[in-house]
Amino acid sequence: MTETLSLNSAVLEKTRELCTLILKSGEYTDNVSKIETFFADEDAQAQYREFAGLGEELHQKQNEGTITPEDVEKYEGLLKALKENPVTGGFMTAEGALNGIVQQVSKHVGKALELGRLPEPEDLEESGCCSSGGCGCD
Repeated sequence: MTETLSLNSAVLEKTRELCTLILKSGEYTDNVSKIETFFADEDAQAQYREFAGLGEELHQKQNEGTITPEDVEKYEGLLKALKENPVTGGFMTAEGALNGIVQQVSKHVGKALELGRLPEPEDLEESGCCSSGGCGCD
């Protein structure tokens, strides 16, 4: 992979500052704490692995057209149990929150590059295919 920005680039320096700010934020530290708690709990990890394995199994069954209502009910029951467990529920929430931070920052940077200016809130709103006019449906 070729580097687009030099190591001394002002953009990279500001990116490092942003990363430092994120790493020091309560949003980050609180969520990392929940993830660390999960990884210290073998029972919670086993429960989560069981759920993930069942999810993979059901995905395969769905592709084969052999999924049953009982399969879905079992999956939903395990998901409910995961969410009710403070450790696994906290882990799932934290993982989603950290992914959300990544998506939000990426969206802002991507929109700024696309628009050539700082995006306004309305620029960041979700829109369907046709809002850009690029899908041939305008």
